Amino acid sequence: MPRRPLSTAVAVVCAVAALGAAAANAPAATTPRTRPATATAGVELETWLYPGSPGDSQCSAPTEYADNRVRNGALKPEYWTVTGKGKVSLETVAGGLCNTYSAGDVADIKAHSAYQYPTVSGMTTADVHALVSSSANRSAAVSQLTSLVTANGLSGVDVDLEDYWSWSAADFGNYRTFLGQLAAALHAQGKKLLVDAPAMTGPASFYDYAAVSAEGVDELEIMAYDEEYDTAPGDRCLPITPLAWLKQVTQYAQSQVPDPSRLVIGLPSYGISAPDPCDLDDITGNIQYSAMRQSPGFSTAPATLAARRDPSSGEIRWVSGGTLYDYVDSTALDDKLAVLTALGVTKVSVWSLGGGNPWFTG
Repeated sequence: MPRRPLSTAVAVVCAVAALGAAAANAPAATTPRTRPATATAGVELETWLYPGSPGDSQCSAPTEYADNRVRNGALKPEYWTVTGKGKVSLETVAGGLCNTYSAGDVADIKAHSAYQYPTVSGMTTADVHALVSSSANRSAAVSQLTSLVTANGLSGVDVDLEDYWSWSAADFGNYRTFLGQLAAALHAQGKKLLVDAPAMTGPASFYDYAAVSAEGVDELEIMAYDEEYDTAPGDRCLPITPLAWLKQVTQYAQSQVPDPSRLVIGLPSYGISAPDPCDLDDITGNIQYSAMRQSPGFSTAPATLAARRDPSSGEIRWVSGGTLYDYVDSTALDDKLAVLTALGVTKVSVWSLGGGNPWFTG
């Protein structure tokens, strides 16, 4: 879940590699906003939440899922991080952060969801390499992750190891080995393995959906957002998730993982800001709605929202003082979900809870 801005090097690689795809996904192929009366009918919902210091907006996540929006779905709190030495570190409430591991937190997420998949997060190539390249680190992590979810009666583990674009072929091979080992250990305890994967519209040298899925992954979760990092130089930043691009990403994923029960598409619920024209080095991502409301020119007036709604994505976009603002509201979420349900997607995850981020309308 690339909720933290990509590094400069990665952003440049993404932009150069995808200029053709970005141009092909221009607003010409707009998807009509048609959706069922109950937008989420027939869809199993999942959502991520992540740690914060007391008073941080992400700490409101429990009050948001308390409405049972995923009572029949899954909650995925980030309980572990990968350290620079390749160790898996458990984040607990004793460290002073919200949305972290404790007996009380486990009881709360279990009370408000059918499934619980705590996340292990590694955001840099160096951290991922340190974990997956060492057999000792892999074994220790597998034991630690499996033991905690088994002891607490949780459903499994969500693996979010990122910075894919900078991995070597050896890193990807060792990553697959780690996933296979973790899947075997979890399955032996009746638990499941979920794996977060980058959004792609076709084959790529750095990641292979089918190969990863074949390691015993129960759900491959495609993070279909942050397309703004693929903006061509000199252009206005692309939307977070253009509808035509979302369709391409989903169709390619389905071609590699055809079983709908094993494929999850991740949708965004957050905002961004960026210079206009776009500067990939200066994009601010993962802006929660509570902060977006403080942006210059923000408005909830229906006429203003209608004028600002981007037909290619459903998102609310405007420029003020040379800065582009873009966020996903409930209507935009519904629009994106309509694309997915029309393609037969039955599982959807949302990044993220906290800060009053919008949810689906029904």
